[in-house]
Amino acid sequence: MTEFNISGICRCCHTQGTFKSLSDSYLYEGREEVYLNMLQQAFNIDIKPTQEVSAAFSICDICTPRLIDAFLFHQQVLSCEQSFYQYYNTHFKAKFCDKEIKNEVTEQATEVKQESQFDQNEDSSEQKFDDDTFSDRGDVDDQPLSTLRSHSAEDTSWMQLPVAEDNKTPQRTKSKKFSCEICDKKFSYNGSLEVHRRVHSGEKNYLCRICNSTYSLNKELIKHINTTHSQNGSFPCTVCAKVFEKARLLKNHLSVHFGDEKFKCSQCEKEFQRKKGLKEHMKIHTGEKNFTCTICNKSFGHNQTLKSHILTHTGERPYVCDVCGRRFPQRTHLKRHIFIIHTGIKPHRCKVCNKQFSSKSYLSIHQRQHTGERPFACDVCKKDFTAYTTLKVHMRVHTGLKPYVCSFCDRQFAQMASFKLHERTHTGERPFSCKVCKKAFSDNGYLKIHMRVHTGEKPFNCDVCKRSFRETGQLKRHMRVHTGVKPYTCKVCNKQIGNLSKHMRVHSDEKPFNCNVCNKQFSINGNLKLHMRVHTGERPFSCDVCNSHFTQSSGLKRHKCVHIGKID
Repeated sequence: MTEFNISGICRCCHTQGTFKSLSDSYLYEGREEVYLNMLQQAFNIDIKPTQEVSAAFSICDICTPRLIDAFLFHQQVLSCEQSFYQYYNTHFKAKFCDKEIKNEVTEQATEVKQESQFDQNEDSSEQKFDDDTFSDRGDVDDQPLSTLRSHSAEDTSWMQLPVAEDNKTPQRTKSKKFSCEICDKKFSYNGSLEVHRRVHSGEKNYLCRICNSTYSLNKELIKHINTTHSQNGSFPCTVCAKVFEKARLLKNHLSVHFGDEKFKCSQCEKEFQRKKGLKEHMKIHTGEKNFTCTICNKSFGHNQTLKSHILTHTGERPYVCDVCGRRFPQRTHLKRHIFIIHTGIKPHRCKVCNKQFSSKSYLSIHQRQHTGERPFACDVCKKDFTAYTTLKVHMRVHTGLKPYVCSFCDRQFAQMASFKLHERTHTGERPFSCKVCKKAFSDNGYLKIHMRVHTGEKPFNCDVCKRSFRETGQLKRHMRVHTGVKPYTCKVCNKQIGNLSKHMRVHSDEKPFNCNVCNKQFSINGNLKLHMRVHTGERPFSCDVCNSHFTQSSGLKRHKCVHIGKID
């Protein structure tokens, strides 16, 4: 058991400190509630003080609001149950219940008043009443009793709230502001009202492409295909050889053969299966942005885009990958992650170089490398880019925005890749390993460069002497041999230096490179490599005249002076 000091702790979470006493009171709407009593009423937990340690009878500032919320929710449920039975007894009992059910419900209501408790699942006959009569129940938690009593016996709109199919949990409804002028039925969306009006007009816009029968509603057409055109539980296409598991899939597939009319954008020619899709798409052209973030006042054309944006403020990433545990702010991001990373499926192929991609958008960006197209331009410096995301990152050069902050040293970065690479300097993480020598690297780019050691590839060539190098940094340093440029000045000795970090070891006497054979130390890694030839016996430099071998090129140059007279 973990030892802790009980002289001052929260009795709810054992946090150390000096907090409010459980015997203190909380003032809510003019009523005084004691924390200890709230615990007992909400959870039936009775915490008692100790005579020896009076300070160990406290509740911390974190647990206090949790207790208040739980207590208020407990009171709300009790109040709503009591209101429900009062309203039920007044308006519905005589209409829907027989005498036996009436008595049982009355007894339940009496128990609520006396004991302030109600078990919803205790009586199976009452559960049947709930399921059959109130299949579209209302959420009355937020309505006072006076509001409920004002309804007439025929008005049950306060109880109409959809029930989730998976767990039968009530969900809040949207306000139904669109009314049918014929039957007064109300709808939350104008589109739903337009579909409903076809019931009265007799309009039948949905055509079965198999038997040419027509229907007013899409669901009626799907039901027709499901009952009429099913063959052993499957739905074969009458035009091609494809077979589908669901009637809905067959109905959508048939539109491909018959060229059903689609809704086309008048500005960009993009097509949509539904009018609603076209309507939402048009906001791109009109610039309509009706949804505004209350935190930063940024506006969006779609409510779902706003919801996703708000997560950038809260930091919430509710969608978790079951495979690797990575979290995402949007469901679409999670789906794309699973498809790209874990399935490995790349159905889109470049016709020029045969490279494969997981999505059409990635392929289109790649194809611009072949066409030279750069459709995204910076408004500040006019630099062009092949992808919009690359332009967004580039704009941070002008704005100075650095959204990625190191949690260890608070250093900021403009790019995610640089941020991740930097954090690995703190954590020591090296997730990329060489399959040949098992050497680990913090970045995949470093691993690719390292692999050239094993393959012998040297893609960077000097235009002057045609010497080849594995990486661009080596080529740039080599070019100073030809240009004579020494860009760095030593502040100690004022010497012009090509590699300042190596030179400074002369002054600091730092020798970080050790020989693992004789433990001799060197300030430069290249000197260590030369020294190792003493132990290995390697002599890579040979004389063209006498075939003598040397460990260093300087030794070969001195040796060649011996042959100068003979060569002449």
